[in-house]
Amino acid sequence: MSADFRDAFRAHPAGVALITATVAGIPYGLTISSLASLSIEPVAVSFSLTKESGAAGAVLSASSFMIHMLGEDHSELADNFARPGAPRFTPEQGWSYLPTGEPHFDQAPVSMRAQIHSSISVGGSRLIAAEILQVITGEPVQHLMYQNREYLKLPSLLDASAPRK
Repeated sequence: MSADFRDAFRAHPAGVALITATVAGIPYGLTISSLASLSIEPVAVSFSLTKESGAAGAVLSASSFMIHMLGEDHSELADNFARPGAPRFTPEQGWSYLPTGEPHFDQAPVSMRAQIHSSISVGGSRLIAAEILQVITGEPVQHLMYQNREYLKLPSLLDASAPRK
């Protein structure tokens, strides 16, 4: 059943985000595709981590962290944060640091500063509920999607300048 389950979710398109944190002066980051809205009061999101070491462990131990929703042109950056040893947090990638210390990807269409509200272990993963402390909006662009082990650029289905109903 686990292979069928993996295949089902591999075919399910998902938005791509980076989670970044600074612990003991060292920046950490990882790519996720499990981000979901959770609550409006308090404002909260959820996501899952498959291990509790490395960058995931840093996020779990940080007092706060950043969630960066990626735009359709950020697939290379998403790959870098998904692969061990790939370049991360380089000036060419467009990073800065917030006054609170978290790495911030300046080109993200939306970034959110968050802290862990609660978490639960499920099998080999940890489900995180994170309270949003701050939302930083950038340029409105199509968001990066992931499906069948590939990044997708979705065609614009709406004219961004048209009024919404």
